[in-house]
Amino acid sequence: MYIVLCQWVTTTCHLNLYDTDRTFEHQSLQYNCLNYYVYREKIAYQELLDVTNEIIPYCFRPENMDDKLFIEVSVNVNSRNVSFEELRLENITSQQLLLWSIPIYIAEQYQLYLNEPTLSLNEYFYNCTEPWFGLKCQYSFEFNESMFFDKIVDNAFLTRKSYVESAEIAVQVPCYVLLNCHRYGQIWCLDWREVCNGNIDCFDDGADEEYCFDMEINECEDNEYRCQNGLCISEQLWEDGEGDVDCLDRSDEVDSVRYLDTCFRDPTFHCEEHACSSKLNLESFPCGDGRCVAKFDQCHNGRHELLINFMATKGHLTDECWIAMICKTKLSRQVNGTWCESLLINNSIDEFFQQCDSIIQFPTIPLYYGHVYFFYEKSRSQEDLDETFVPTYICYDQQLHDFIEPILAPEKLGCTDDHKQYWNFDYVPSRWALITIWIEHYFRSSLVLHTIINKTINYTNHSSMYHCQSSTKIISMHRILDNIDDCVEGDDETYQYSCSLKDRYRKQCSNEEKCWSPIVTDGICPQDKTSIFQKEVPFEHVCDGMKTHTVMDEAGKVIHEELGCQAEWCDNIYARCDWFWSCSDGRDENNCSRTRCPTGTFPCISPINETVICLPPDSVENDIIECLGGTDEQKKCRTSSIVFEKPMRFRCRNDDTCLIVSQLCNGKDDCTNKHDEKMCSTPPVACNKRSTHNYSEIEELLCGTNEGENRRYLYFSVHTSSNYPTLEKDDVNKITRWPVSQSPTTNDDIPSIESNVWPWYCNRGLVIHIWNKNSSYNKTCVCPPSYYGNLCQYQNQRISVTLRMTAMNTLATYVVVIMLIDDDDERQEIDAYDQFIYIPIQSCSIRYNRYLLFATRPKPLSKKYSIRIDVFEQTKLTYIGSWHFSIDFLFLPVNRLAVQLDILNYLIQTSSNCAMICQHGSCLKYSNKEKYFCRCFAGWSGIYCNIPIKCQSCLSGSICIGSTKKQSICVCPIDKFGPRCLLQSTCPVDACQNNGKCIPADVTIPGSEYTCLCSDEFFGKKCQFFKAKVDVSLNNIVVPSYVVAYFFTLSNQSHPISTIILRKLTLFQYIVTFEISAPFHLMIIQSNDKYYLAALQQTPKLYISTSINPRQECISSELMFNSTILEKYKYVPMSSYYKLCGDRHDLTCFVHETFLCLCTKDHHANCLKFSRYKNFQCPLKNYCQNEAECLQDHSTCPSTRICLCSNCFFGHQCQFYAKGLGSTLDEILGYEFKKNLSLSQQPITVKIVTNLRT
Repeated sequence: MYIVLCQWVTTTCHLNLYDTDRTFEHQSLQYNCLNYYVYREKIAYQELLDVTNEIIPYCFRPENMDDKLFIEVSVNVNSRNVSFEELRLENITSQQLLLWSIPIYIAEQYQLYLNEPTLSLNEYFYNCTEPWFGLKCQYSFEFNESMFFDKIVDNAFLTRKSYVESAEIAVQVPCYVLLNCHRYGQIWCLDWREVCNGNIDCFDDGADEEYCFDMEINECEDNEYRCQNGLCISEQLWEDGEGDVDCLDRSDEVDSVRYLDTCFRDPTFHCEEHACSSKLNLESFPCGDGRCVAKFDQCHNGRHELLINFMATKGHLTDECWIAMICKTKLSRQVNGTWCESLLINNSIDEFFQQCDSIIQFPTIPLYYGHVYFFYEKSRSQEDLDETFVPTYICYDQQLHDFIEPILAPEKLGCTDDHKQYWNFDYVPSRWALITIWIEHYFRSSLVLHTIINKTINYTNHSSMYHCQSSTKIISMHRILDNIDDCVEGDDETYQYSCSLKDRYRKQCSNEEKCWSPIVTDGICPQDKTSIFQKEVPFEHVCDGMKTHTVMDEAGKVIHEELGCQAEWCDNIYARCDWFWSCSDGRDENNCSRTRCPTGTFPCISPINETVICLPPDSVENDIIECLGGTDEQKKCRTSSIVFEKPMRFRCRNDDTCLIVSQLCNGKDDCTNKHDEKMCSTPPVACNKRSTHNYSEIEELLCGTNEGENRRYLYFSVHTSSNYPTLEKDDVNKITRWPVSQSPTTNDDIPSIESNVWPWYCNRGLVIHIWNKNSSYNKTCVCPPSYYGNLCQYQNQRISVTLRMTAMNTLATYVVVIMLIDDDDERQEIDAYDQFIYIPIQSCSIRYNRYLLFATRPKPLSKKYSIRIDVFEQTKLTYIGSWHFSIDFLFLPVNRLAVQLDILNYLIQTSSNCAMICQHGSCLKYSNKEKYFCRCFAGWSGIYCNIPIKCQSCLSGSICIGSTKKQSICVCPIDKFGPRCLLQSTCPVDACQNNGKCIPADVTIPGSEYTCLCSDEFFGKKCQFFKAKVDVSLNNIVVPSYVVAYFFTLSNQSHPISTIILRKLTLFQYIVTFEISAPFHLMIIQSNDKYYLAALQQTPKLYISTSINPRQECISSELMFNSTILEKYKYVPMSSYYKLCGDRHDLTCFVHETFLCLCTKDHHANCLKFSRYKNFQCPLKNYCQNEAECLQDHSTCPSTRICLCSNCFFGHQCQFYAKGLGSTLDEILGYEFKKNLSLSQQPITVKIVTNLRT
C-alpha cells in the first residue's frame, strides 16, 4: 500500500474525464470528455480586466449512435485496482483523488461512499500511472511528458506547420456533410461557412442558399443590432471594442474584420465560430479554420487545393491544351508533376496552346453558381492573351441574370464580350485570379437565385426591402449605402432617402443627406470635423517642426499640425532629444549626445571620409544631404515613421529606403551601398541602449538615430510641471512604493516532435492513444464540439453561445445555467446544458463562450428550439430570474447566440396575470421579454410542470432544475461542486486579509484559484494592499450634489490611463474622500460643470491631502479664445495652446472640447486627450426610483452609482418619500441616509424624520 500511495502523491497533472457514466447506460453522441479552458484578459479599468472565459470540450464524438468509434478497450496492465475502502483507511479525500487522473464520476462516487461507507457503495477503480488515464487507464496523448490538458491542446496546435511549409501534409480538410451538396452529381466538400454566404456552392440544386432569404427579410428588436446577414445580437455588443466579434459574419466590429492568419493554430471561438465577412469581397473563400482568403490564394490547411483541383478539371480538353490553359491562367504552378516554368522556358506552353480548338472553354466547368463560363478564341493575338488572359466571352444563365444584354445565346446561355463592365478599374487586372474575382462580384450583384424567386414575389413592395432597378432582385434595406454593390447598376449605393430608414446605427456625414450603413469603415466622411472617422493628432506631435498630419478644413484647404507654431515653442518636452532639429538652431537637441560637437551644431558622419563632422545650423534641413544616412535631412524618414509606426531615421543614399534602428550594425546589408554596416565594428553589434558594448563615437551616432530608444518623453508627462500640493521635506521620505503584482513564471517551451503530420491527423481535434489487448495502442481522435467522426473529419451542427454578463450587485456570486430546450411538444426536454459561476467583482466585463449541441445529428429542422438561462445567487441559492431566446433559422449549420445579461437586484415575483396553469411550479415572466412560463419545482418538468423526473442524485442542499439524458441538472451551494454537488470546495485558512470574503475555487479547472472579495479600502489577490487615499477640501466652492474625480496614470510606454470616480455629497460636506487602487500622477475634480486641478505628483503617493479653490480652476478655452479661432478645425487651436500659456503666466490649466492642458514651469502648453462632455448616464433604467437621475463612473464596470433625487425623495436609490417636511429637511434627510444599512442602523436624524412622517 505504501508504494501505491507514493505513486498517487507524485502525480504531476490531472486529466479528469467527465461524461464517462453515460456509456454504461445508453448511447450518446459525446462521451469521455476533457475540457480545454481558455482565459484571455486585458486591463480595462483600474485593477479590473476585460475577460474572455471559454470552455471547449474535447470528447469522443462518433458519426452516429451505432458507430463503433474505437477498437475494444482493454485494461492497461500498468494500472492498479484499488477499492474505496482502501482509500478511506488512508484518509484520502475526494479532493486529493481529483488531483490524480481520476474521472469526475469516480471522485463523486467515492465521496458518496465517504458520506455513507456501506458495503453496497464500496467500488473498485483503476489507479493509473502517467501518462495514462481513464476508467481503465486506457488513454494517453501524443506527448510523452506529463502536462495539463490545456497545455496539451496548446502544444498540439502550436506545433502545426502550414501546408505551404511542409510537403508531408496531405490535403484532408473537414467537410459539412449534414447538407447534401453536389456538383455535377459528385459530392462536394462544403464548408459550413459557405451556407448562406450569397454564393451558390452546391451547383446542382443550390441547397446551400435555399432558405437564406428568410434571413434577408428578418428584422431585429429595438434593443438589438442587426448583423449584415440578418441575424441579431444584443445592442451592447455592437462595436464594444473588446477585441471579439459577435455577429456570425463579423459585421459588428468595423475595425476587427481582418482574418487571423494564425487560425490554423488557434482552436478558439474567434476562429471557429465566424464566417467570412461580406465587407471583404476579396477574402470570401473560407479555409475551414476561421481564416478567409481570396479565391485561389493559399490556406494553411491546404483547403484551397480543393478549389484549384476542381477548377483544373480536364473535361473534354486534350492533354496538351489542358496543360497550356492551366499554365497560362497560372491556376497552378505545376501540372501532372511538371512545372509550368520549365514549360515556359522551352516555349512548350505556346505549342500546346496551338493544339486547342478554335473556341476553348476553360475552366471546363462553371466558375460560379453552376452557370458562369469562360470562353477563349484561339485566334486572338498571342500578345493579347499573354498580357491578361481575359476571356473572349463570358456566358451565363439568362434567367438568373435578366439584366445583362447578351450578344450570343447558345444552349439557353447568354454571352457577352463587354469586359470592362465587370470591374471598377480603368485597366484590366493583371492576374487571372483577380479577373475571376471581379467578374464574380459583378454576377453576384445581378444574380437572382432560383431557389428564392417565389419568396421574393411576396416581398416586392415590403417596406423593409429594396427592389433593384432594371432587375428583379430584392435586397434588405439594411444593404443600402454599405459600399457594396448589391444591385447590378449600383443603385443601392445611390439611394437618396437613406436617412429616412429606421436604423439608428447608420452614420451621417455633416452637410450630407446620406446615412451610411454601420459596416462602412473610416474615410467615408473625409470633411466632417466631428466625424468619428477622423483621427485626431496627438499633442506630442504639435510644434515639433514636422508636418506629419494633414487634414482638409471646411473650405477644402489642406492644413497641418504645425500651423501657427512659433519659434519659441520648438524646444518643448516632446521634441527634446529625438535626433531631429525641431528648432532651427538645434537647441532642442543640446546636451543629448556624447559627441564632441559644440552647442548649436549638428553632429553626424561624413559620407566622404566617414568621420564625425559638426554641421552649422544653416546646413540642417536645407534639402541637401551632407551626412551619412541623411540624418541632416530627416523629413522623409520621419514621415515614414508615422506611416509605419516605427522609428526610421537612417536613409539609404541610392534608393531612398528608410531603415529602423535594428537594421543598423546588424551584420546584414539593408542598403544597396552597404553604408548601414560599413562603419560598424567587427563583429557587428546591434543598436540597443541596454547593450554592454562600448560604442564608438560613430556607432553612437548611428545607433542614436532611434527616436523610440533615446527620446526622453514619448507620451504625456508632468515632468515640467510643479507638484500640487507641494511636497513638504518630511513628506519626501514618507513616499511608499506602490505595490507591484508579480505574474507567475511559467515554462512555455513547446516539446519537440518528430513528425509534422501527427498534429493534422485529427484535423481540428487531438490524437489520443487507446490501449488494446495486445499491450499496445491504437490511434483515434477526440474532437471539439465543432467536429465529429473518428478523425474529426466532419463539421458539426451546434449552437455557439456568447454571454456578456453584468450585475448591479458586484459583491454577489451567481450560478448561471444555459439550457437548450426542445419546444416541439409539452415535454420541453433539455437537449444540452452548461453552467458556470459568475463573480462580477473579478472583472470589468466578462464574456462566456460556450457550446450547446443538439441531441440528434442531424438536427430535426421541423422542430422548434429555444435557449433558457436561469440565474441563482449562490450564497443562499436564491433564484434571480430566467431569460428566453428562440433559436431561429435552424437551417444554418451554426446558430449563434450573442447576448448581454444584466442581473438586477430585485427578485422575480410570481405573476398574477399569467394564464398558464402550472401544476407543480410557479408562473413567472421572463426577464427579457413579455412572455410567461412555468418554473417547475424539483422533480417536475414539462411546459405545465406535470411530468415527473428523477432528481435524487443531487446532494441535499442543492437545487435540481431539470434533467437531460437521464442525468439531473444540479445547482450547487457555494461550498460544493461537481455534476451532483458531492465534491467539497473550500478556501485555505486566512486566504483573504482585511476582512475579505473568500469564494472557493473549482479544482477541476487547471490553475483555478480562490477569489477574494475586498472591501472598498483594499485590493489585491488577497486584499493585502491599501488603496491610495485622497482627501479633497472644497474651499470657496458651492457644495454640489456630486463631484467627478479624474485620475491619470502616466507612463513613457503608453498614453495616459484614466480612472473616473463619482461621489455623492451631503448638504454641508466640504471634504471628499476617494480611494483608488491604480497609481496616479494627475487628479482633476469636476464640480458644477467646472474643472479643478486637485493633485499633480511626479511620483505617486498612497495618501494625499489637497484642496481645490477658484485659483485651481482649469478654465474653459472658449472663454479665452476668440470666436474666429474657435470656428476653425478642432485641432488648429492646438498651436494656440502654447500661446495661452505663454501669455497667461497665472494660468494653471485649461480645458478644451477634447483636451486638458497644463501650463508648465517654462510656460509651455502640455495637453492630454480628455473627454469633457462624458456621458455618465446609467444604462440600467430601473436602478434609481421615482424618476431620479442615475449616474455611474464607468459604462461597463462602475465602482460607483449615484442617484440624484428630485424634491421630497431620499435614500441611496431615492426610494423614500418625505411627505410634507419641506425641501430643506428633505435634502438633509436624503444626504444623511446611508447605503446598505437598515433603519435601526441609520443616523438619528433619519430615524427622527422617519418617525415624524409615519
